[in-house]
Amino acid sequence: MSNALFQQAAVLLAISDRPEGEEEILLTLRAQHLSSHSGEVAFPGGKWEPGDPDLRYTALREAEEEVGLVPRFVEVVAELTPSYTRAGMRVTPYIGRVPADSLLTPNLDELTDIFWLPLAVLKADLRVRTEVFEVRGREYWAPVYEYKGYIIWGFTARVLVDFMAHFYGITIGRAHHCAPEIAFQ
Repeated sequence: MSNALFQQAAVLLAISDRPEGEEEILLTLRAQHLSSHSGEVAFPGGKWEPGDPDLRYTALREAEEEVGLVPRFVEVVAELTPSYTRAGMRVTPYIGRVPADSLLTPNLDELTDIFWLPLAVLKADLRVRTEVFEVRGREYWAPVYEYKGYIIWGFTARVLVDFMAHFYGITIGRAHHCAPEIAFQ
């Protein structure tokens, strides 16, 4: 396998297939004791490992390890353009439909909690503010959402913006009627 994969990761945007109502997306709350992104809301996912044949496999393997989502029950429907975290990790998001009745349990070695975010929150752009930050001399922005006490921001929010644009044709822009933009360092 190529050395290029050693510094890459993949995440799974698991979308419920709830026939009776609004779609939801699975998010996790990372444990406080972790060395990176501790206490942050994230997608199931992680770094590519040498036994992984590709990044799609990585996303599915990590989702199974973190929340117990069985890979054979995930219908991967798309791959989004890779983007980078503040630390410079290249991350490829995969979109997958999962059964609404999936029995999921957070791996407490890695996560504090898991929850489903209704896509209606994103479609209505119910953010509480917009954060603007600089990485290696380049400016980025991300909406910040609060849902049932969970704060969704940074890389996760930026991937959600990309997902909504590519999958639903909904543009979530930098400008918004929410509170003033706050710089994040």
